[in-house]
Amino acid sequence: SSKVYSVVLFGATGRMGREILKQAWRHDDLKFAFGYDLKNPGETVEKLMIQTQPDGLPDGIRIAMDFSSPDAVLEHLELALAAGVSYLCGVTGLPQEVVNELRAAANEIPVMHSANYSSGMNVMFKLAALAAQSLPGYERHILELHHAEKKDYPSGTALHLENVVREQVKEETPITALRMGDVTGEHRIVFGGPGERLEIVHRADARAVFAVGALRAASWLVHRSPGYYTMKDVLEL
Repeated sequence: SSKVYSVVLFGATGRMGREILKQAWRHDDLKFAFGYDLKNPGETVEKLMIQTQPDGLPDGIRIAMDFSSPDAVLEHLELALAAGVSYLCGVTGLPQEVVNELRAAANEIPVMHSANYSSGMNVMFKLAALAAQSLPGYERHILELHHAEKKDYPSGTALHLENVVREQVKEETPITALRMGDVTGEHRIVFGGPGERLEIVHRADARAVFAVGALRAASWLVHRSPGYYTMKDVLEL
């Protein structure tokens, strides 16, 4: 359908927020009506004037996308709940109690939370689970590399990858995390057995990949009934 849904974006002047606004032209069904950020109110990003946080979401909004910070997520979730709109969270490094609140909110509104919005990375999770299941007894190691500015360590994506594998083999996989230069993101899992090694690698060459995935997910989420969703649901993995 050619219906257009109004979006608000939290964390609009962060790395991801800016990238989402830059890639928004790809989805003519999503219209970014408001961008909020405590850091740079008054700045204009991609023709959108950034404002400070509202007490309530404006009328007519259909979805809130959140790429702010872990300590702001619950406040934004409350705004989405009060307005009865879909809520897509892209903030990594959330404490478990915040994730529990997201799950609880999903009884009332459509909620999406993913460790990573890249389509390729979500396929990698599936492949890693398959490899772990099919190669019992093989040694495993996860290596992740990100730009020097990245705060969480190891990445939420590496932790999720470890978790996906642990569901299959019931034991931990060691993670090595490196922070250097301006690498957008690289995740690698190595399985080593007698006489062979299997490596699954995902490289993000530009932050655009996460923004494009998040927009695809938002476009999907506006049509859903209340529930807790991840990128796996969008990709039908």
